[in-house]
Amino acid sequence: MTEILSGTFMERQFGDLASDVSAALVAAGMEAHTRSLDAKVGSRLKTNHAYGGTFWLALPEEVVERLLPILEDAAPYPPRGSQYDLLLWKGVAILPVKVMEGASRDGLMRARTSDLRSRLTSVNMPGDPEPTLLDGLDGFGTGDFECDALALVERARKALGDVAQTIMVAAYACNSKSGLQVVEVGVATLDAEGFILFSDSQRLSVIQPPATTAKPTLVAGDSFADAPRPKPILGLVEEATTASGAGEPDDQINAPGPE
Repeated sequence: MTEILSGTFMERQFGDLASDVSAALVAAGMEAHTRSLDAKVGSRLKTNHAYGGTFWLALPEEVVERLLPILEDAAPYPPRGSQYDLLLWKGVAILPVKVMEGASRDGLMRARTSDLRSRLTSVNMPGDPEPTLLDGLDGFGTGDFECDALALVERARKALGDVAQTIMVAAYACNSKSGLQVVEVGVATLDAEGFILFSDSQRLSVIQPPATTAKPTLVAGDSFADAPRPKPILGLVEEATTASGAGEPDDQINAPGPE
């Protein structure tokens, strides 16, 4: 039976706070980009090692710092073996990742694999496999797949201490030249090659609204239309330099010739 979902992913997850959380996630990516760019400039390296090495650590810091004031009862969560904290809120842990450039496949984004990321995303239930001709035979089919997947999910959750029932992946496409380009947030798993398999997600807008200028307002008092029309005063005005001759340039005709 197909489940009909209403609202966007962010609205279903965060309710009335969806817009605030979305804006905070985008702002976290932009600030992580700024910090990484500063590190690249400061390193004076021609490569992007300083940029990438800073981004993957600055990004989770920015996400946690910006979401803590928005989500009540949220707390930093330090996974075992991790060099940074994740944000934990109501059984959901948010995992920010930077995707690899030029490594997409069939529209899928790709992140670098690690034991930590594999353990974390194993908490989520994988999507249904593609149907095959063997599904109708005994011993084959989606039933066996679901049982095996559930067993793996339970083991993954217990390995994390049952603190998170869902890992929400926030995938960021960003580089030193173009800045932040894409932010996609959703429930996902990673395959063996690091491709992000979203089962439910939403791409956030990374376009900043244009700055608004203040509209002119009327000020109490007389307007220009109520002011009297100016009256011109006609007369001869004699400049001081003309009357005295001071400051006038020498006449080239009367100037002495060369000797």
